[in-house]
Amino acid sequence: MPERRLREEYLQIVLGKYLRFSVIGGTMIFIAMAYFIYEDHVNGLPAVSVYFRLLPAALSAVFLVVRITPLRKRTMLIMGLYYLCMAGLMAMMSGLLVIAAPTRNYETYVLGTVVVIFCVYLASFYRMIYLIPVYALPLGAAIIAIMLSGSIPMNRMLILSNPVVVAFVCCILTMIQDRVRYSDFRSSRIIEARNITLNQELALATAVQRNILPHRMPAPGAVRVSAEYIPMIGIGGDLYDFFEFREEDAFGLFVCDVSGHGVSAALVSSMVKAHLSTLRSNYTSPTSLLHYINERLVGNIGGHFVTAFYGIYRASERSFTFARAGHCYPILDQRGEVMELKSRGGFLGSMDNVSFEEVVVRLDAGDRLLVYTDGIIEARADRGEIFGEERLIDAIREHRHLDNKEHIDAIIGTVRGFQGCDDFEDDVCIITMQVS
Repeated sequence: MPERRLREEYLQIVLGKYLRFSVIGGTMIFIAMAYFIYEDHVNGLPAVSVYFRLLPAALSAVFLVVRITPLRKRTMLIMGLYYLCMAGLMAMMSGLLVIAAPTRNYETYVLGTVVVIFCVYLASFYRMIYLIPVYALPLGAAIIAIMLSGSIPMNRMLILSNPVVVAFVCCILTMIQDRVRYSDFRSSRIIEARNITLNQELALATAVQRNILPHRMPAPGAVRVSAEYIPMIGIGGDLYDFFEFREEDAFGLFVCDVSGHGVSAALVSSMVKAHLSTLRSNYTSPTSLLHYINERLVGNIGGHFVTAFYGIYRASERSFTFARAGHCYPILDQRGEVMELKSRGGFLGSMDNVSFEEVVVRLDAGDRLLVYTDGIIEARADRGEIFGEERLIDAIREHRHLDNKEHIDAIIGTVRGFQGCDDFEDDVCIITMQVS
């Protein structure tokens, strides 16, 4: 973001602060002036002191009037009037110092000047250079007037060093505070701009990842397939895909889960997708496909590893042949019995020569197979307890009467109810396959 634009935006925010507090400040000045005019009378100051008291009140009135007119949009005018009001306060105290110099209340008015200096400092939000004339001109004029009048001894002049030193310190503090405020403001705006860019890129990456997922479900013979993918932050490391073969009554089902989540996991899953795209119907054996993917991933995915599942369903034989690479066990709901289908296999991408076990199961009419990633079973409740495989099996059993899509939605709803919120701490993917 350009520096000039940042400065202008910062100035507008500062102006907004001035406008919010100006009514309170103006009201306080009017009330204070009425009280201190009474104090001046009690202290025996001449009537001319009233004019000095009325100076900041009049300037505040002008500022408040401008604030409610179209002139309030003129930033520099508002800034100038605001600091002119503060200069009026300093001019008031400087004039009263000159008047009170010969009196016994001189030190009281010096102390009052210090208090006003500190109040002006607290009311200053922007730039030390504006405070230099606010402090220096009235105080300098008062010192010169007192010295020329000879109304007080030189040793009493040293008392004036107190407001001068306080004014100098306040100018330095204002400079430091303004730099800190602007630095914080600048950093926050840069972070916001980068977050906007990052969110735009994340939205684009999300759209790209959605496009690499299958747009239609396979339907060989009397089989219905449904899938749901919920990435944790828009993009994630879970991936599912389907393979079509020359034999029309068969298809392949592939699911993988990259360790971690977010952008890096999504890049690895995209790499897996690219390798899958080169295969298609060439690999009809689950173990050979997993070996192929493992060879391509080893040494190329940094500290990540990949769990995967690949199965082939043949409608003519009603058989499902699968192998897994460290992935969650698929769950089969068959004739009222819900069970995990066990097989051995190591992670992909972590080492060469990983072995995988190939298993064949028969699927009859009414059977439903569910393949998922660990974002489901690792969902946590507020008390830290995980959802786990047993609860997943119970949810499958409880909602077995539902159709595929409703079945998936019911399971996800059960998990969300368990953890007490809709957001997951990991990517979630579920695919169901039901034989009719």
